[in-house]
Amino acid sequence: MQTKIFFDAKNNWLSWANDVEIVNGVDDISESIGIIINSNQVVTTNFRNKYPKVSTLIDAREDSDLIEFDPEYSYSMSKRPPFAIGSKQLYILENLYKVVLKSKKLIYLDNTEDFNIPTITPTHFYGLASGWKSVSFVKHLGVNNLKSITIYDKCQRQLDYQKFLHSQAQLPTDIAIDPPCYGEYNPPPDLKEFWPIWHCTPVNFELLDLFQTPTFPDDSLVWVSNVFHYEPVIFEYGWEECKNAKQRLITQNKSCTII
Repeated sequence: MQTKIFFDAKNNWLSWANDVEIVNGVDDISESIGIIINSNQVVTTNFRNKYPKVSTLIDAREDSDLIEFDPEYSYSMSKRPPFAIGSKQLYILENLYKVVLKSKKLIYLDNTEDFNIPTITPTHFYGLASGWKSVSFVKHLGVNNLKSITIYDKCQRQLDYQKFLHSQAQLPTDIAIDPPCYGEYNPPPDLKEFWPIWHCTPVNFELLDLFQTPTFPDDSLVWVSNVFHYEPVIFEYGWEECKNAKQRLITQNKSCTII
């Protein structure tokens, strides 16, 4: 069994829960801190607001701000979910479907996370094609300190977008991108200055799915961002598979730093 749906509406606030554990019954719970819900219940915003943080084990299965789903319903993109028109269940699922489908072709023009300067000096760098963060990594690591640089993604549109930018000796003043896309085209000033160097730097562009557990060269720094904690991925593969896939990647690449 996989935890397919966990958050309401547009699947916001994933960080509300650090983890999800599935047990056969309350007697199998070994944790002393957490919130107990049934496997066919969905957490809503109102419910989250009641429990922003907990310090004990709370049995909340009867809470009226949880939404019941049909436990027999299986994930499918080919037909409408079996919930009443106008129901919140149908609203949640259809919004999640839209997010999953949109993500297949979505281009991220910028990043949703902060950039932290790495404290290591790797031999190889692998970075996602989304936004500007991979270029920032290379700038701070130093192009002359790296034997290889690879920009990767499982979305061909995202990869093609970065290939296009890399082919430009200077960053364009403006750029027209067909939807779907996220954010605004607003290059950071330091990367505008760095771009002529980036343009002349040999870069590999590779379609790569981290869920297939690729093997990276020894002493690689691999930026995976939120790939294993991304709403469409959790909904499509399940919470447990996302955890397992990340652990498989780390185990397969013990000589690498995965962040």
